[in-house]
Amino acid sequence: MKQYREQFAVYWRQRSRREQGLLAAMALVLGVGLLYAAVWEPAAKSVERNRAAVGRLQAELSYVGSLAREAEQLKRQPAQAALPAKELMPVIRQVAQSQGLNEAGWRLSPEGESGVALEGVLAFDAWVKLAGVLAAQHQVRVLSVQTEAQPMPGQVHIKALFGHAGGGA
Repeated sequence: MKQYREQFAVYWRQRSRREQGLLAAMALVLGVGLLYAAVWEPAAKSVERNRAAVGRLQAELSYVGSLAREAEQLKRQPAQAALPAKELMPVIRQVAQSQGLNEAGWRLSPEGESGVALEGVLAFDAWVKLAGVLAAQHQVRVLSVQTEAQPMPGQVHIKALFGHAGGGA
C-alpha cells in the first residue's frame, strides 16, 4: 500500500498546477457521482418502497382491527340454533316481499331439515340485495347458488340454497 502512495505522490508532483486542479475537480465530480449512485439513489428507492408498504400495512391493520371488533361483537351474541326449513321459509318470504320482490317469478321449497331452496327468475340486483338483507339482519346465509343469464338484461334464473345460522341443508 505504501508503494502505491509513493507512486501516486511522484505522479502528482509531475503534474502542473493546472493539471492537479483538473484532476482534483474530476475526482470530486466522480466521488459525488459514485456517492449518489451507490448510496443516495438506493436509499431514496428504499424509502419510497417503505412508504408504499406503510400505506398498505396501515390499510391491512385497519381491516384486521375491524375484523377483531366484529369478532368481539359476535362473541357477545348468544349462540343461536338453526331454524328448521319450515320456520325459515316465512322469514325469507317476508324479507323478499319487503324488498319488493313479486312472488310470481320465484318459489321457495324446503331442502332437507334446515335448508330452503329458492328458484325462479329475478332481477340480479334485487337478488343480491335480498341475500345481503337476509345475511345482515336474519343470519340467513347462502349455502349455494347457481345463476343463468336471461334474455332480458339484468334478469337471471336463480337456484339458491339458504341456511340459517350454523345449520346446513
